[in-house]
Amino acid sequence: MAKIAFSLHPITDAIRRAEKKLRAIRPKVSKAERKKIDLNLRMLEKSHRLLRLACPEVKARQIKPPPYGQWFTTHPR
Repeated sequence: MAKIAFSLHPITDAIRRAEKKLRAIRPKVSKAERKKIDLNLRMLEKSHRLLRLACPEVKARQIKPPPYGQWFTTHPR
């Protein structure tokens, strides 16, 4: 089967931007809102971690790496 390479950079970039915004407003809100922000931050971190696990770093002599260094194959591992 053919290997398919594409980039998930826009998705991971959006996750990082959302984390950055939440961390910036966290000290300015009430304690109850901080708990909600902490939960949202945890969910964003987990989603980013899952993306990294689903799309591992490209190893030497494999397919040409896309801009973010992630890849999918049509075969499950």
